[in-house]
Amino acid sequence: MSEIKCINLGYVVPKDKADEVLELFKTHAAWMQEFYSDSNDGSKYLISSFFTKADEFVNPADPSQGLTGNVVFTINERFTSMDSVKRHVENAMKNDYFPKFGEIMEKYGVARSLGGEIYHSIR
Repeated sequence: MSEIKCINLGYVVPKDKADEVLELFKTHAAWMQEFYSDSNDGSKYLISSFFTKADEFVNPADPSQGLTGNVVFTINERFTSMDSVKRHVENAMKNDYFPKFGEIMEKYGVARSLGGEIYHSIR
């Protein structure tokens, strides 16, 4: 697993802004779907990708305490190498939506990992 590198991003977004963020992340996901398609040799660079969305709990260990009013988003991508991560970033930045992507990361990003290593994995 040592060659595999990851991008993992976490965002905490106020509920009233969540739809706007979701739409942008769907745009990025659609770009990734095409960019990493089999016809583009995508599996040579990207191993897997998943994006998540969930309401944020005040205390996840005690859900009865309710919700914060925020939505947590994550973007999780596994690449074949650090060169593939760099390739991804370089190409993603060419998209017309990317300035908004950066703005959302600056405003709501709480965790930003580029080139992370997997130290444990099941399946």
